[in-house]
Amino acid sequence: MPELNDEFVSLVSEFETLDEYKEDVKKKLLKRKEDAAKGAKEDEAVQQIIDASEMEIPDPMIDMQCENMIQEFESRISQQGLTLEQYMQFSGSSIEKMKDQVRPEAVQRIQSSLVLEQIAKEENVEVTEEEISAQIEKLAAAYGMPGEKMKEFLSDEDKESIERNISVEKAVAIIMEHAVEVEKEENAENSNEEKAQADDAE
Repeated sequence: MPELNDEFVSLVSEFETLDEYKEDVKKKLLKRKEDAAKGAKEDEAVQQIIDASEMEIPDPMIDMQCENMIQEFESRISQQGLTLEQYMQFSGSSIEKMKDQVRPEAVQRIQSSLVLEQIAKEENVEVTEEEISAQIEKLAAAYGMPGEKMKEFLSDEDKESIERNISVEKAVAIIMEHAVEVEKEENAENSNEEKAQADDAE
């Protein structure tokens, strides 16, 4: 096994020294941790709105979401050289069983999407062409191709999906801004109550 030193790091990575490599790993782990914490807070805030809402979701919409999720799963395992048929054979599962398994998450996704799209509508959220282009550039970079080339590959439906995703992200940002304001107000109220109790004690 090769020794993990500057020479080895310079050969297998973009870094010249082991310290630089370690620092990069540390930054990436910290970023991943921060993103996970941020995502958990966002999910909690959205869930609170869902819990306070009344939604009746048609079964066909849920079934379609289940099918989309199974297709996503099929795409992921295909990258490992496994077909959905092989997976079902190995696991003893079936399409119907898989639909039952993903159904709760499918409902959750639909509820979140409906809530966020409604907030975006009520807040008159707008998405600019520049924002769409910037997102396409990110997508292109992930696939290692020029932005203009990626635009040629994307259908109108794909572009609408990108626009919708940006709108939803903005809606999440609005929710989190409101949550921060509410938290500040609650902290201020608690502080005032504690001060009042301290004054009464004197």
